[in-house]
Parts: sequence; structure tokens; C-alpha cells
Amino acid sequence: MVNLNWKGKEERKDILSKNNDTRPFHILDIYPSIRNDPKSEEDWENKLIWGENKAVINLLYKKFENKISLIYIDPPFATGGVFNLKIQIGEKGKYLESLAYKDKWRQGLDSYLEFLYERLVLMKGLLTNEGSIYVHLDWHISHYIKLIMDEIFGIKNFRNEIIWSYPAASAKTRRFFIRSYDTILFYSKSDDYIFNDDPNIYMEYSNRVKNALKKDGRGLFYYRGGSHNGKKLSRKVYVEQEGIFPRDVWYDIPYIRANTSEYQGFSTQKPERLLKRIILGSTNEKDIVADFFCGSGTTLAVAEKLGRYWMGCDSNWDAIHIARKRILSIRQSNDMLNWRNNYDRKPQSFKILGLKKNDELYSIPNILLSKDVQSERGFQIKETPDLNVKIYQKDNEVKVELLDYTIPFTHLISEKVKVNIKSFSDWIDYWAIDFDYQNKFFRNMWFSYRTPKFRKLPLISGSYHYDKLGTYNVLVKVIDIFGNESIKSYTITII
Repeated sequence: MVNLNWKGKEERKDILSKNNDTRPFHILDIYPSIRNDPKSEEDWENKLIWGENKAVINLLYKKFENKISLIYIDPPFATGGVFNLKIQIGEKGKYLESLAYKDKWRQGLDSYLEFLYERLVLMKGLLTNEGSIYVHLDWHISHYIKLIMDEIFGIKNFRNEIIWSYPAASAKTRRFFIRSYDTILFYSKSDDYIFNDDPNIYMEYSNRVKNALKKDGRGLFYYRGGSHNGKKLSRKVYVEQEGIFPRDVWYDIPYIRANTSEYQGFSTQKPERLLKRIILGSTNEKDIVADFFCGSGTTLAVAEKLGRYWMGCDSNWDAIHIARKRILSIRQSNDMLNWRNNYDRKPQSFKILGLKKNDELYSIPNILLSKDVQSERGFQIKETPDLNVKIYQKDNEVKVELLDYTIPFTHLISEKVKVNIKSFSDWIDYWAIDFDYQNKFFRNMWFSYRTPKFRKLPLISGSYHYDKLGTYNVLVKVIDIFGNESIKSYTITII
């Protein structure tokens, strides 16, 4: 077999032998019993993990080796580009773009190939024997990664090179043919892998076929023509499915536009219907689906709506926050099996974990700073904002109103930001309450947040009922447009 070599390539055994990290994850947030479903036998909680994915995979290895049924990743493509996400401000939908990630490699192609190679080796170890991996790429790098995956997974376990074809919205070149597709490499871990003939993954018939279809008491049919002894004949041919089993060129899934309901303001966001086909095809209900470059959380949202367990990871805190809100607002999103309807179910419980705690120095992205204080790594300060609330208490019922949020360093903030701040609430993207803080983990028992499509932010919580008399610690948390958290504690007594 032909192997691809590059400067710094390590042997597979060396990568696995370094897999001895035993640090615990920090629990950053808990979203308990959101759906109020009884606990499953597996006692599973979905996981959104903030951290560099190689380190995250190493920490997952001990518990999840041979446990994950499907891994989908949409890694950098070695484009040399810079990709952004939108930071939205207030109710008017004004926004600035902040860095999501840089797809630049100091040592060129060698460093990129080493980066992806060592992660693919580790990911293979997480897959069940019946598991599969889909790696989403494009013309820049897919030919190199095909050779690497042949080496790691074996040529015999290569299943498809899927072409996701979409229209090129703003192609201006006349120097070469317009590039308007991505490549998805599909490999299984073994020859005994899950692959489902599910009607929900079928592609639509062509317009020619759809126009020819008719319906009677027996179902859908078309007329097939022919002739015998010079006479024209026709007969009814009935079809069992309203579509065809997918080919390896997917032309029926549009890319994400800003006016679509699933848009999250993330420049490399992939469509939910793309992940629907992959997840339904390669997993069964309650299988574990993982995405270690999860970005805006598309894989996680689709897995949630299709009844799969999920874990996602990203090194960008803003991406984690976007994915968090996407899962929380999943009830208003499209149902995967009936796209015109809302999903209309609350998400299952999940945790946000991190390789480090999110209580370090308050940081501000460069794009939000005035030019005279910008630096390569942004700006960090020790002064933190202050929040003020009013607690309404009547018998055993308590509600909280957010009255103010004061930032002491507005002199550092860009005028492009400040001009859009009309009220203290315009600084705020999310706030939450733990009505019974136990001095351990913040449990988001009530929360309010903005999404790209719904910008209004309620400032008074719903009522919380205390079943027992006593003294309680109420924690109020605010996440502002910079992505930073401020927490304040209040003590109440139920008598």
C-alpha cells in the first residue's frame, strides 16, 4: 500500500502510547432535567466540551474507547484563510465579526497533515467495531487525507467519497471552472458496520420523474412505455418510496444562507439535512455521535433531534456558547423527519465541560476594542462587570429581575460597539439562575438568551417554587457579548 510521508510524521503506536492524560474535566455548566424524561438505563448525559480536541480525545479515551458509533468532523481545510463568526448586539440585529479560527499553518502542509493524522488515529480508537467516520473536506486537501485514511482505517474499509454539490453563490472567476462542491470521506472501522436503508435518507426524484408520478388507491405509480408487434404499450409501475436511495453525489441539500431558520452566524456552518442523512444512515437510536470540530453545533442538534446521544468539542469559547444556545432553542427548530414542522421538544440534559475553568481574566476580542488597545491576543483585564438584580418573594415563590449590568471599562471598547448600546441589556447575550446553588456546580434552572433570529431578551425570570423552608443561595449569571461570565450570589430565606 502507498503511504504518504511528511516532515514530523509519527508512528501510530507512538501516538497511542502518549495517551496517558488522566486530568478530570471541569464542569462549567449543567442543564439538568430539561425534558423531564426519566433517566435511561445508561444514565447518559450529553456533553459539550470546551478545549483543544487532541487533549479532549485523550481524556475521553479511557471511558469511551470502542464506544462511539459515529464520528463526523468538519476540520480546517488548509485553505490559508481566516473564518469568522458574528457577534450580535442588542435587539436590532447589529453585528461585528469575530475570529472563529485561522486556517493557517506555520510549517505549511507538513504541520497540517501531522495535525489531522494524529487526531484521526485517536478517533479510530474511539469507534465501535461497527462504527464509521465521515471527514468533511474540499478540493484543497481531500486527496492527501484520502491516503492518510487508507493507511489508518485500511483501503478495504473505504466506503464512499461523497460529493456534496451546491451552487456557487458569488463565484466571479473566469480563469478556471467554478468550484461548487465539498468532499466527504466515509470510512468504517471494520467490514461489519452499521448502514441503514432508511427512507428518511432518500433523495428526491428528479423533476422529470416527479412530474410523471401519479397516485391511485394502491399508491404512487408511473407509466412505463414500450411496444410489441409495432403497437405502443404502457403499464403502471408502482414505487414503494417517495425518492431514491442516495447516490454518492448529493445535489439536493442547499448550503446555509443568512435568511434560513437554522443560520447561526458561523461562516463554515453546515446544513442540518446533510447531517441527517449521515446520522440516520450510520447509527441507530441511542448510539453515540461525536463531532470534535463542532463549531456551531449542527451535528449535536441533529443527533439530539434524531434520538442519538452526542458529544461535541471546540477550542473556541464563542462556538461553545453558540452551540449551547442552539441546543437550548431546539424546540423551535425544524423537525428532522418533517422539515416543515417544528421539533417541539425540549432537549435532554447536558453538561458543558472544559479542560480549564472559565473564570480566568476577563478578555475582549480585538474586533470589539478601540484600535489603540488592540493586540494580537486581544485584551485581558482584572476589572469585571457588576450586575444588579431585584428578587421578588411571595411565600414559597421567587422570581428575579435583572436591573442593571455595568461594564467599568467602556473606554476600551470600540465606538462601533458603543454606538449600538442603547440600554444595559444590550451588553447581555445570556443570563441564567441557579435558585439553589449547592457550592459545587452552576445548574441552569432558568435561563434567557438571544439567538440570531430572536433578539429580544426577557429581563424577569419565571417563578421558582421552593418545596422546603430554609435558607437558599441564589446565583445569577450573565454572559455578555464578549463571551465572558459574571456571577453574583444572593441569599434568601423561605419561612
